[in-house]
Amino acid sequence: MRRSNLYTFFFITVVTIICAGLLSTAAYLLKEKQQVNVEVDMKKNILKAVKLIGNEKISQQEVLDSYNNNIESYVVDNLGEIIELSDGISVEDIDPEKEDTKPLNERMYPIYVKREGSKISAYCIPIIGKGLWSTMYGYLALEPNLNTIMGITFYKQGETPGLGSEVESEGFQSKFVGKEVWKSDDLVSIKILKLEPASDSPNIKHEIAGISGATKTCEGVMDLLLKDLLKYEKYFRKIRNENVIEEVVTDVK
Repeated sequence: MRRSNLYTFFFITVVTIICAGLLSTAAYLLKEKQQVNVEVDMKKNILKAVKLIGNEKISQQEVLDSYNNNIESYVVDNLGEIIELSDGISVEDIDPEKEDTKPLNERMYPIYVKREGSKISAYCIPIIGKGLWSTMYGYLALEPNLNTIMGITFYKQGETPGLGSEVESEGFQSKFVGKEVWKSDDLVSIKILKLEPASDSPNIKHEIAGISGATKTCEGVMDLLLKDLLKYEKYFRKIRNENVIEEVVTDVK
């Protein structure tokens, strides 16, 4: 028996409404779990950048315990001053990508520090920028001198599989370890070359080899690293100057 056009339209409408309702219900029920997963993933990548964990599989609770026991966080403004957050807002709630859309004097830049006793043993900042096809998200950790790279992670990107997507690989990320982002008193970040840096290059401390066939992605990594380091330049200079003064005082003693 043939059905009328009105019946077909009615049937499709009902099915669409039911499916939409089911999807909305599922999204609502899973929202809290998704938020927890995002939080854990963020904290896991901070822990990886500061070398508290590697690529081994660990539970969500282990991630949260390690983070809570070893990491402290705060925010600085565009002048490099530490600022207090409003009640009910944590550093982890701040979206660095949204901060970039605010007026300069209203922006807040998150910093995560790894403590060993009373001493800070690493500084970690979020890094975000455009690649060839996507926005890349990660974290950069620096040694206490705020110059030597301790670690870097890229945990979310949509670059070309097998090419630009290699920014997430351990092989690429390990090239940054031990490199320096300051040259004398200038914040120069890291330059990514098409080939291995020459062993006699005067800039070898600031250079790494890129990913073959992923020039645009590597250019994006260079741009975002310098852009995000410059956000913290004033704060980093203060800490570096304090470290120099402390070293001088210690030598005099």
